[in-house]
Amino acid sequence: MFQASDAPWSKKSKQYGCDVTDGPYLYRSQSGKLMMVWSSFGTGGYTVGVAVSKSGKLAGPWEQQAQPIFAEDGGHPMLFHRFDGQLMMILHQPNHAPNERARMLEVEDTGDTIRLKNR
Repeated sequence: MFQASDAPWSKKSKQYGCDVTDGPYLYRSQSGKLMMVWSSFGTGGYTVGVAVSKSGKLAGPWEQQAQPIFAEDGGHPMLFHRFDGQLMMILHQPNHAPNERARMLEVEDTGDTIRLKNR
């Protein structure tokens, strides 16, 4: 599908000595675009990026957003809607056991991409 190095924000993991593509989660936007939130390493530690399938299919090709959606040492994101309809992203943060905790963030679906609200 793609390699972590395809995202301009992704950095080689110092711990593993390689690029890491981890924790993918698929989401279909309100306009029908197929998107993926996924984790890798960036300048702020564990980081979450967004990729968009140009074909709308799993096979891609996948286009990476230039900036990550979350770059504060957290990852393995999933998206869900609250009971009131608000789109949310949940991930673990920080990326250091045993201190990892669930963090929930409000997300906005623009149709073309998703982004954190109030940031």
